[in-house]
Amino acid sequence: MNSQGWTRRRFLVVAGAAGASACAMPSTAPAEVGSVAAGTVAQLPVGSLEVVGTYPLCIGRDAGGVYAMTLTCTHAGCDIGETGTVSPQGLFCGCHGSEFDANGNVVRGPASLPLDHFAVTNDASGNLTINSDLVVSATDRLTV
Repeated sequence: MNSQGWTRRRFLVVAGAAGASACAMPSTAPAEVGSVAAGTVAQLPVGSLEVVGTYPLCIGRDAGGVYAMTLTCTHAGCDIGETGTVSPQGLFCGCHGSEFDANGNVVRGPASLPLDHFAVTNDASGNLTINSDLVVSATDRLTV
């Protein structure tokens, strides 16, 4: 035993419990990727929803305008872009079967929270940028 009352056995038990706890509680917070270029307005027709490169993000356009969402499933933190499908009809997480509509609302669990939306901006040339550091309302749209 050391001067602080820790035996090797006690240390291993505490460390093991902490490690198991971390594994059992995956992060469901959206991945932080900063500002991401997302193509141009002209490349994004009304009625589209698509993955942005290899980022855990998607960008869509509906009658209200352009919007962006995380692809981090709110159930267990899986990247829907890697494990599931993203389409204008909705999103499916292949890890545990959660389904979301095209606006990120839960259609079928086990997820119980909607997907976060992020601010989208464009420049004078129509280049779109997703700011994943700025969560916005699911109804916010960039009008173009």
